[in-house]
This record gives sequence, structure tokens and C-alpha cells, in this order.
Amino acid sequence: MRHLLAIGVPFGFLLAIVVGEAASQDASKSAAAGKKKRRVRGSLVEDRAAKKLVEAGDSRLESGELKKAVEVWQSVIERYPRSRIRYEAHIRLGNFFLQRDRAYDKARVHFEATAAEDNRDEDQRAEATLKIGVCFYQARNFGKCFGVMRDVIEHFPVSSQVNQAYYYIGLGHFQLGHYSRAIAALEKVGTNMSGEDDQVAKVEAGKRFFVRIDDADLAALEPGKPVKVTVSVTSGDSETIDCFTVGRNVRIALGSIPTRLGRPVKGNGRLEVKGDDTVKVTYTDAHTADKKTDQPVLNSVSVVGDGVAAITDGAFEETLNGAVLGKAINLQISDPDRDLTDGPDKIEAIIEVYRRKTDEEIETELLKKATEADSEATKKDAATKAAANVGATGDAGSDGEREEIDRFKKIDEVKVTLVEARIERRVRGLDEKLPEVQKAGDDPAAKPAPEKTDATEKTPAAEKKDAGKPAPQAVVDNSIHSGVFRTTVALAKADEIVGGDQVLQALPGDKVRLVYLDERNSSDGIHQVQSEARCIEGNLGGVRVTRAVISDLELRLQTELKTAGALTNIANRYKEFGLKTNANDKYEQALAVCEKVARSASKLGGRLLEETYVQLWRIYFEMDRLELAAAMAQRLQREFPNSGFVDDALLQLADVARKQGNLQRAIGIYNRLVNMQTSQLRGEAQFGIAQCYEQMALASTGTGAAQLSDRAFQEYKKVFDQFPDSGRVGEAVSRMANYYYQQ
Repeated sequence: MRHLLAIGVPFGFLLAIVVGEAASQDASKSAAAGKKKRRVRGSLVEDRAAKKLVEAGDSRLESGELKKAVEVWQSVIERYPRSRIRYEAHIRLGNFFLQRDRAYDKARVHFEATAAEDNRDEDQRAEATLKIGVCFYQARNFGKCFGVMRDVIEHFPVSSQVNQAYYYIGLGHFQLGHYSRAIAALEKVGTNMSGEDDQVAKVEAGKRFFVRIDDADLAALEPGKPVKVTVSVTSGDSETIDCFTVGRNVRIALGSIPTRLGRPVKGNGRLEVKGDDTVKVTYTDAHTADKKTDQPVLNSVSVVGDGVAAITDGAFEETLNGAVLGKAINLQISDPDRDLTDGPDKIEAIIEVYRRKTDEEIETELLKKATEADSEATKKDAATKAAANVGATGDAGSDGEREEIDRFKKIDEVKVTLVEARIERRVRGLDEKLPEVQKAGDDPAAKPAPEKTDATEKTPAAEKKDAGKPAPQAVVDNSIHSGVFRTTVALAKADEIVGGDQVLQALPGDKVRLVYLDERNSSDGIHQVQSEARCIEGNLGGVRVTRAVISDLELRLQTELKTAGALTNIANRYKEFGLKTNANDKYEQALAVCEKVARSASKLGGRLLEETYVQLWRIYFEMDRLELAAAMAQRLQREFPNSGFVDDALLQLADVARKQGNLQRAIGIYNRLVNMQTSQLRGEAQFGIAQCYEQMALASTGTGAAQLSDRAFQEYKKVFDQFPDSGRVGEAVSRMANYYYQQ
């Protein structure tokens, strides 16, 4: 009994503990649940109140009360620290400090609060993280900017902020002078598409076709490894596209392939389509979410084309705004999706003639509209109010309808059939020669064969072996796949219109309008395409240059001098990008042209010779041939003492000498500029003299340094005394005050 009791007591004690703990846990759970319910209900109320405060801050900002807006947004964060709306307040405060106050540290604090992991809104976190990087970029802390922008790319790969991240990375490298890295980053701008981007259900024939793959498995793909996608067309063509991921650990891959109208040729890296084709894209998903392997994913798009109508010249090359009476009009419509067969397809359009209405016709039409408005008002209103309301309605209707009336009327039209034309698109090579295109009926044997070299000569045994094989026949494509339709219509000058004929009758001042209905296009519905030209008399022959040689010597030299200036500017751009070899080549070309001009300009003298000296000085200065630049500046000053370019040249030469440490030479050049009484840069030169003495004082010791400091003080004082209108007066006074402080 004792044993049982001894056992029973502890058992009862343990049971009580377990029951007590269970009861206490139930009580705590119920209390926590009640508290949680109260917190959830309170958070909804807090969200509504916080949202109203945020909107109130927006209203303050729109009304120009900037300080009040900031206070309202800050109150949202302080009063509702658990509401999700507080992140919107942080975003607004961060944007305010970033864009308006340029307080980058303050802005970054709010963006960091929004980018915290507690925020479940991925879009807000991506935007806030990007703005943190923007703050570092604006503060010129490019190292931290790059790190933050890479976090945006890695942590938010499908966000629309990724393009902005690449953009700022490129700008940062550009600011640091890393041009190759800047180009690599900027090339990726626009390659990322967010999940909100709409999928295009149509592809325009002749445009590049882009494929985007969104698969979580691609995040584990090795960099540079392609993803194969098969693209097939109902007309028979089939191609394979290599898609590549847009970054590391990214589930998005992009690829593209050019399209064109034509017969299908498989495996040529180009997608041949025709107007009624459907393009089917097939991607094999190696591992699906439902644990299946190698599942094909299909997507289909239709081939369309946007129609373009034009009234052109006789060669169908340029669009014209005028049509000559008494001659034929050349009509052209480009609509790729109407190319349906290998032969010349046909489309229909309408060519119309419009003539301006006379004043009597416009008044008659206005009166008719006013009468119709009066009759409608009479039916709706009571008989007693009709007399009063009809007049007011009629007047208002006349004023309103006057602007809606078309000022032109259609007087003639002809239905035309346009036939698809054969167009050979040839591109010039690097040697400026057009490649030879074999035409139908050409005999390859009639063309001279290329001379054989020793390496290509065949042995008699090889010739005997090849004698039994038939010679390969060149494939000649006689099909027409241009999508461009053309025809001509006669335009006669006549007062009377003859209906039913295939000739347009018009007078000078009439309008000719080509109208075409594009039933299949990249937008929804039927699109009406049209082109207009005004009827004129005479000829539309363009102005042609019949002689390219400039007989006037001065005009020719001015043209060559501008050429030298253009070459110098190109060299400057090369120099900015660090391409020294290319820059030196352009400088040498500019120098050769300018020296040639100088020899001829020396005979003419005057303004042309002065501009030649200036151009030579600039070229020498950019090429760091400072001695030659100084000599040219002296020559310019000697022969053209009143030139407006002399002082600028001397000032820059003196600045270069001062920075190179040749202070005595710099002081001499500055003094020459100070003595030029007509120069507007005398104050700048005097300030440069003072800077030279100050540098000499800093490099000296003992009594010599004190004497040079006193001399620098006196030179700064001359800037204040002798050149009070100079922009350097403020700096000169500051240097003088610094001198007194040191004493």
C-alpha cells in the first residue's frame, strides 16, 4: 500500500502538473487568439487611417505645402508602426529627400526601412533597394552603388527595376572611365521583362521575333549555356533559337530570330513566313512543378503586317505630296500579310479626288443641319416651348456644326488593283560594291571562271573521277515575296467628271487620296490606311547638283577649314574615350588639312587667315604640342592684335604652364594677357599670377616663403582693386583673408 501510495502520490502530482500546464496553455492560447483577433481588427482600422493620412500628405505636396506634407508622412510612421501603409510613407519621404532636398543620407534611411524583410510587398522592396543604390550613385559612392544594384538583379530578377539597375551600373562605370564595362551594362538595359508585360499574340512579317522563357529551373543554369527553343511555321520553315538567361540566378531567358517573307528554307537562321502563317514556339520543360520531365510547352502567334499607303515618284522611291495633272500617279501599298502565294498577289484599293466646297455649298449644308436640328427639337418639346427653343437650338447647332463640316467633297473615284512587285534588296559591302545577284535565265557557264591557283588545280585523276558526276545546278528562286503592291492611274485635267472610266479628272488645288482597308494588322479591328497629294500643274523634278567643284577659292578654303574643325572634334571624342591611337590619326588628318589651308590663306589674309591660325592653335594644343601652340598664339597676336581669340589662347597656355610647374613662364604669359587692354580675361590672368606666387611660396621655406606670400597677397589685392567686375574677386578676397588668418 505504501508502495502504491508512494507511486500514486508522484503520479497524481505529475498528472496535476500536466493538467495544469494544459489548462494554462489553453488559457494562454485563447488569450493570444483574442489578442491576435484584436490586433488583426486593429490593423485593418489602422491601415484605413494610415491610408487617409498618406493621401492627406499627397494633397499637401500638390498644393505646395512641402513642410506639412513631410510632417504628415512622418506622423504615419510614428502613429501606425505596425501598419503596412507605413512603407508607403517611407517611400514618399525617401523620394522627397532624394529628389527635392538632395539629402541622400536621409532618403537612404527611409528606403532601407522599406527594403527590410518584414515588408512582404516585393515590388516595394525592389523599388526601395534600387533607390538605395540611386542615393549612393548621386553621392558618387559608386562602389556601394554597384553592390546594391547587383542585389536588385539577383534578389528581384523578374522585377521591372532590373533594367534601371543595369542603367545605373552603366552610368557609374562611365563616370569612372570604365567604358567597356559601361557598354556591357548598358547593353542589358531593356532585356528584362516583368511578369506584367503582355504577351504579343501577333508577329509582324519582316520584324525580329523575340521569345521569352520564364522557368524556375533556369536559375540553376550555367552562365552562357543556351536554352534551345524550336520555332516552326505552318508554311514549312523550322528554326532553332538559342535563348540565354539575362543574369545570374535568373529564371528569365531571352532569344530572337529575324523574319522575312519568302519560301521556307530550314536551318538558315532566318524564319521565312507568308501572310496567313501561324508561328508555333516549342520549349521543352525538363522538370515541371508536378514532377514530370521533358514536357513540351507550346505557344502560337499569327503573322500580320501593318499596311502603309503612299503616292510616290516614278521610281517608287520617295513619297510625294503633289500629283502633276496630265501624268500618271504611282501608287504603292506595303502590306506583308497579303503575300499569300509564290506568285504576284493582288490587293484592291480606292483612289479618290476631293475638291474644296464653295461658300454657297457650305452655307446650304449648314442650313440643312440647322433645319434637321429644329425638327428634332420640335418633336421633343411641347408646342408652347417649341418657338422659343427652336431658335436657340438652331443657332447653337449652326455654330457647333460649322466646325464639323468637311470642307472638301468627293468628285471622282477609281477602284484600282495593285499587283505585288518583285523587289531585290541588295546591300553594299565594305568595298562599296553591290553583290552580284543571279537572275532567271542567266547561264553560269557564260561568265568567266576565276583563275585557278596551284593550290586549287585538280589532278587528271580527280578530274576523271568528277567527270561522271553531274554539275550542281544553281537554285533560282522565281517567287515573289515582297509584300509591296504597285500600280499607276492616269490623272487628267478636266472640269467635267466622267464616271465609270479608269481616269481621274481633277483641277489644280484638288486632293488625290489613296484609301486602303488593312483587315489584318498588329492592332485590333480593321485599320484604314490612306495617303494624300495635292494636284498641281508643271513638273516635280527635284534639284540636282550638276557641279560639285567650288570655283571660288575663299569658299573652298572655308569648306576645308570646317572639315579640319570636324576632324578635330572627332579626335576630341576619341580622346575622351581613351582611344589615343584613333585620336592621333584624326589630329594628324586635321593638321594636314589645316596646314594646306594656311598656305593658300596666307595669300588672301583677312578673317580666313585668322580662323586658320585659331584652328592650328587648337590642334596643337589638343596634341600637347604646347610650344607650337604658343608660337601660333604669338603669331596670331602679332598679325591680328585685335582678334577675339588671342586672349583665350594665352590664358589656356598659361594655365597649362602653371599646372606643369613652369611658374615663371606662366607668370610671363599672364602678364602679356593683363597688358591686353581690350581683353575681357585680364582679371582671370591677374588671379593666375597670384596663384603662381602662392604656389612658389608653398614650395619655399624661410624668409623667401614669407616674401613670396606677401607678393601673392599684393597680386590678389590687384584683382580686387583693378578688376572689380571679374568673376575672381570673391576668391581673391577669400585668399587675402586666409593670408591674414595665417599671420
